[in-house]
Amino acid sequence: MPGPRQPTDVIKARGQKHLSQVEEDRRRDQEVHVPPPDQVTPPVWLGKKFHREFREIGEILRQAGLYTELDRDVLAQFLVARERWQRADKLASAAIRQKDERTAREWTGVQSTYFRQCRQCAEVMGLSISSRCRLVVPEFLANAARDEGEEDEFTRKLRSRQARAAGG
Repeated sequence: MPGPRQPTDVIKARGQKHLSQVEEDRRRDQEVHVPPPDQVTPPVWLGKKFHREFREIGEILRQAGLYTELDRDVLAQFLVARERWQRADKLASAAIRQKDERTAREWTGVQSTYFRQCRQCAEVMGLSISSRCRLVVPEFLANAARDEGEEDEFTRKLRSRQARAAGG
């Protein structure tokens, strides 16, 4: 049974399958592309205390090409879950300091639930290291990070290592 259909950029990045230009164009025509918004605006239901951080994180994600209007609610849910996790953590810590085992166990369970919600939202948005590793960065973004004609030290060492391996 075949797996889920992968975006054309993922297939090309893996290099496991050669696509002709016609096949690639046909696949890209079938993919859904949502343009990034001009401005990051928090959802109406999100509390005012989260707006500044929402705009900061949203702008970083937008500039990286990882944010669209469809992601607004997930980012807002991340901020709310993280704040509730922090509150539950303080209450669990207080119960532990007071040696109230029953209350500590209850708040630790609540804390765990909010942490899971927070982590799931972070994974979806690319806010964690492992989720960013699964992302395919378009080639023009990767090249924009490097100055024209200049290579960083890591790239030079990698190229020399590859040349030595290919030659010997």
